[in-house]
Amino acid sequence: MRPALRAAAPVALALAWTALALRTGWGDQAWQPGYDLAVYRHGAADLLAGADPYARVTERGHYFVYPPLATALFTPLLLVPPGTGLLLWRLLLVAAALVLAVLALRAVRAPAAAVGWGAAALLVADPFREALVLGQVSPLVVAALVLGCLAGGRGGAVLAAFAGAVKVTPALVVAAAAAPAARRFAVRVAVAGTVLTLAGALVAPASWRSYFTDLLWDSSRVAAPDTISNNSLAGAFTHAGLGEAAASALALAAAVPLLVLVPVAARRTGWGEPAARLRFGLLVSVVTCLVSPVTWSHHALAAPLAAVVVAVAAPGRVRALVLAALAPWLLPVLQAAADLGGAGGALLALTRPVSLLALTVLLLPRRPRAPRPVQVPAVPGAAGVPASRPGTAGRG
Repeated sequence: MRPALRAAAPVALALAWTALALRTGWGDQAWQPGYDLAVYRHGAADLLAGADPYARVTERGHYFVYPPLATALFTPLLLVPPGTGLLLWRLLLVAAALVLAVLALRAVRAPAAAVGWGAAALLVADPFREALVLGQVSPLVVAALVLGCLAGGRGGAVLAAFAGAVKVTPALVVAAAAAPAARRFAVRVAVAGTVLTLAGALVAPASWRSYFTDLLWDSSRVAAPDTISNNSLAGAFTHAGLGEAAASALALAAAVPLLVLVPVAARRTGWGEPAARLRFGLLVSVVTCLVSPVTWSHHALAAPLAAVVVAVAAPGRVRALVLAALAPWLLPVLQAAADLGGAGGALLALTRPVSLLALTVLLLPRRPRAPRPVQVPAVPGAAGVPASRPGTAGRG
């Protein structure tokens, strides 16, 4: 079989499975299809009407939680009916996921079959399925961050800045400034992100002020940390039985060393290598999932991608650990945890944050081993032979 066919066959199977799951509603709850995309549409409509997009509450008690810039970017959704908009949005997400997977796996020199199966794994992973069902923007944010780091340069910096301007938490990528070789990239990300964020202030100055002075820091507008589908450290501690206040405090303390790891990793990253830049982008995305108060599954699209990227180059003894870290993202473990309930359900829910921690370790750059000195056997009579004849040094 030709390499292109070896890559395309598993992707075609994954797309067929995805289409079937969307058609039948397998694994969905009745309220989920298009729910988040409808929130985006309402936020854009409120912006155009001069109303506060952050004041509207959905029938399930949720709010629009993105910066004002995102509100403006969602206005084209109002040009088409909701059903058509959801279809087009899902096609955009599929295209973005495929581009992300293919470019990431090619950066680590994966063979054609591994590119195909890796892309297929991303398409059938639970974070991507949830994003497709809800009509989420998270896959575009993850793709912008990771591909921005992979590309580097001005274009990559703008992509990474776009991710931070739309979602805020990916702005952690500016920790790359800890590495002298990446300082220019980090400065470009910071400048572009500032410009994009200030653009939101121009389109909605009142909403911009309220968002960055108050609403951004109010995690209660998203959900309580003890929600079974929370994949963050705060969720892990509540699943383990701690109260919300204790879990949040412990999660904040645990976030500090994780955040310190990011600039340390930046200093050890070989910024001249695309694969190394890719791993740094994945590390930033995974760490933000851990330290956020609430992390839904669709936020963690970098987790299954990181697992397949690491698995390509991992030695056999490590590959088993990588596949174990991948498994919770391919299976609907949170739905099973909710159905099971009790201690068993809590343990099942913990597999996601544990996987994120394992992937964080696996993504950390390793210092190259120093080469061993080579013992050159002495040549009889060579001690008295000069290294070069007079007048010939440096020639040839």
